[in-house]
Amino acid sequence: MTTHFWLNETRPARQAGAPENRVYVRQYGNGRAILLAVHGFGRSGARMERLGLQLGDQFTTLAPDLPYHGKTEWYDDRYTPREFSRILQQLLDRYPDRPVFLMGHSLGGRYLSSCLAGLEHPDLRDLVLVAPDGAGGRYTNWIDTLPSMLVRPLARISERPRSILRLSGWLSKRGIINRYSAEYLKSNLNDRPFRRRIAGTLRSVLKFPPRAEAFERALQRHAMVCTVFVGDRDPLLHHDRLQSIYGPLPSVALHHYSGSHWLPERLLGEYYRNSLLTTVP
Repeated sequence: MTTHFWLNETRPARQAGAPENRVYVRQYGNGRAILLAVHGFGRSGARMERLGLQLGDQFTTLAPDLPYHGKTEWYDDRYTPREFSRILQQLLDRYPDRPVFLMGHSLGGRYLSSCLAGLEHPDLRDLVLVAPDGAGGRYTNWIDTLPSMLVRPLARISERPRSILRLSGWLSKRGIINRYSAEYLKSNLNDRPFRRRIAGTLRSVLKFPPRAEAFERALQRHAMVCTVFVGDRDPLLHHDRLQSIYGPLPSVALHHYSGSHWLPERLLGEYYRNSLLTTVP
């Protein structure tokens, strides 16, 4: 079964008559267990379709479109962990009596690990991060190294293609961003939704910093474990940095597989079917 629904962002509008942010959620399958899956930058919840249909008899997969992505209608110029946590909490509150598994890919992994401490549910079972950004990603790793006073103007000029292309060329020549990122910007900046997506994400992403100790505390509070899946040919990860952050955490297991940055649906399908066998009576 494939369907969708909307979630409203519940905080009061800043101005009377201001449009309301709405999050578009795709739903795949009708199994009893819930899989809440968050996609990466530039994608949408549709990225989870093959995995969701593969697991459809055992799981109901909920795949929200991130702000500025897919069909989500996000009118504010940024979002915070508190706002994003409220969206995730709305999904969890729909299923208080069902086991819930969490999965984040790339930027979605960064967001889930940052928001985990603020989520509540009586039966959170497991967290999976696939090629998580922030703790080793090349997409926004360079943003984490910049002072916040530079990120704000960078977000503004990202809405002006010529300016950001000149800047990305300058950053690429000095090794601050890699060539892949510079070419990615060059090929997409003529698209207006993309410009708004990258500007809004730039304004928001530093509010979701990777904090290893806080993440470990959140896992222990929920009595959860986390598996981090890392493709051995993933060109978008700083593998050493990812190992140094996640490797020492007692509640985290690193799993290296043969692959790149793409979502490994077959591997994840096997993982979740085995998880049900070992955790659900």
